[in-house]
Amino acid sequence: MYISLIRTIILYAVVIFAVRVMGKRQIKEMQASEIVVTLMISNIAAVPMQEVGVSIFAGIVPIISLVVMEVAMSYFMLKNRKFREMISGFPVVVIEKGEVNQEAMQTLRLSNEDLFEELRKKDIFDISSVDYAIIETDGVLSVLQKNEYLPATAEQMNVADCKSGLNALIISDGCIDTHSAGLVGWSESKISEVLAEQKLTLDDVYIMSGNADGDFKIVKKVLQ
Repeated sequence: MYISLIRTIILYAVVIFAVRVMGKRQIKEMQASEIVVTLMISNIAAVPMQEVGVSIFAGIVPIISLVVMEVAMSYFMLKNRKFREMISGFPVVVIEKGEVNQEAMQTLRLSNEDLFEELRKKDIFDISSVDYAIIETDGVLSVLQKNEYLPATAEQMNVADCKSGLNALIISDGCIDTHSAGLVGWSESKISEVLAEQKLTLDDVYIMSGNADGDFKIVKKVLQ
């Protein structure tokens, strides 16, 4: 039992390492080659976990080999456009000027229901408001709406002094996120100063977010 637990922990760590090396992507955003490698890694790791008689290296070696091949392929795809197009394909325009490209839909085997579902996920309910809709190589639908349906920008509204910028998580459940805080210029001393002004301690804070302008928002803990 203990041997199986140790093998599982080791293989879990190896798989996490492999996924980190390949990069951070959601399943829907993966290219075909990345999905294949991910599925193969999961299947390979499962065998040594379940079969104690199988050497743990029979799982680790193929996993590392797949990661190396995937990283090498990604690098080659970065340097060679033709190879990248052969592996990943091309973005396909499915809507142009409000008109659905039926030939492209058929080529992609994308149904009208699927297309409308993806549009609704982007809060678009009228296909005539779409200027262009493109299926990217990772399967994600990118949409550009017609100008008259786009929200007004600060520039168009002549709002010159509108504040903008990154708003980062500074404190999460009583712990300072030093990395995120550093992105917006918040030091631990500055955080302590703000908490003192608000008569709060770290343990009182559930969420604290802020930006480089010094603006912040605090959500106090309800459950201690």
